[in-house]
Amino acid sequence: METTLSNTSSYLFGGALLALVGLVAYDRLPVILKELTTRTEEAKTTIERTLSTAVSAPTKPLTRAQVTEMYPEGTWQRTAYDDYVRVLLDEELIFPCIYATKGFKADNQVYVFIDSDDLSDPRHIRPNTSLVLLAKQNPNPRTVDEYQTLFWKLLDGCAKVDKKPWPVDIPQTIDDAKWCFCFAGEPFFTVIQTPAHQQRRTRYAKGVTIVFQPKWIFDILFSSDAKRASALSKVRALLAKYDPIPVSPDLKNYGDEDSRSFSNIS
Repeated sequence: METTLSNTSSYLFGGALLALVGLVAYDRLPVILKELTTRTEEAKTTIERTLSTAVSAPTKPLTRAQVTEMYPEGTWQRTAYDDYVRVLLDEELIFPCIYATKGFKADNQVYVFIDSDDLSDPRHIRPNTSLVLLAKQNPNPRTVDEYQTLFWKLLDGCAKVDKKPWPVDIPQTIDDAKWCFCFAGEPFFTVIQTPAHQQRRTRYAKGVTIVFQPKWIFDILFSSDAKRASALSKVRALLAKYDPIPVSPDLKNYGDEDSRSFSNIS
């Protein structure tokens, strides 16, 4: 089914994305999501980092051109960004999520580094948009279970401070095929990549990386049965080559009755 995005829905979704960024900054997540403890009524735009290159941290979502312009090689922000891009553009070991690569090449993605807390600049939303949170690498990474626990705490914390009602067509019980994470009335697909995922390469990143994608993206990409079948076939074939271990039995196709978003998140 074709999906037409009105200016109103784009504005509302833009607000949802910025609100998510605000929650991350609000709780002052260490760049590996170490704790979710501090919440205040107003976000203050006072975070500054002293880097060896004397480049200060940005306070707004950035385009890829802005990232490379603002952060020279050697800064942790540039390192995190370059690692992310390297995975997407690897021509030998092709990343299975082809739409993430297409979104990057189309310059539809915006980037937030986790010491950012300025929410004042709404951005226009693009057809294959994603919010990508890139964290500073930790020399002492956690375990897979620890990262998953912290990630769920992040999502739970977002839900607890969400001032808009949960969408009526999305169940709140996670063990339901129609459940997905929602914020500000908007359903999202969200995933975390961590340094602990050594075998599951599709979930590996040197520094914690969190991606939020609005669900309407998939309604556009899978607007017909033929498009859906073609996309899923390509992704599955690439996934089999990319990961050195078998596909998880918990991983189901988007939209299938036996699929569970919480399994894909974990």
